[in-house]
Amino acid sequence: MVRKRWHIGISIILVLALTACGSFTPPESCGAGGTADEPKFTQHFTWMEIVNQATGSPGEPDPEGGPRFTSSDQLAIITDNINEVSLRACIVERKGGGKIPFDKTQDLPSGSGSISLGSFEPGSYVVRVIVEGILVRNLPFSVTQ
Repeated sequence: MVRKRWHIGISIILVLALTACGSFTPPESCGAGGTADEPKFTQHFTWMEIVNQATGSPGEPDPEGGPRFTSSDQLAIITDNINEVSLRACIVERKGGGKIPFDKTQDLPSGSGSISLGSFEPGSYVVRVIVEGILVRNLPFSVTQ
């Protein structure tokens, strides 16, 4: 009897502790995640980067990975395309319960191309770059005030 109460007590404490640590809800999904398909990337692109759209600057390096921008920066993905390509940029917040603040597909010409992303609230994000339904690149970035 004491053992059963002990298990119930520990379970309640564990649930309360985990609830206090944040959301358990998985982030929304773009339908493509995990490891990017590098051969598929090199079939369509020679280069890709997230930049401040106004300055062309790639942002400051973030110790957590990817560039860091401010919430007032208008961002864009710039690319060097081997051929015409339809690129889907799906941005996911990198936290429990994260939302998809941006999801857009755009046709890019052969050569230089870009897709405007807009500005974002402070947080940590990843752009899922998808071509023909296949994830070809993960572009992490963060935004500060």
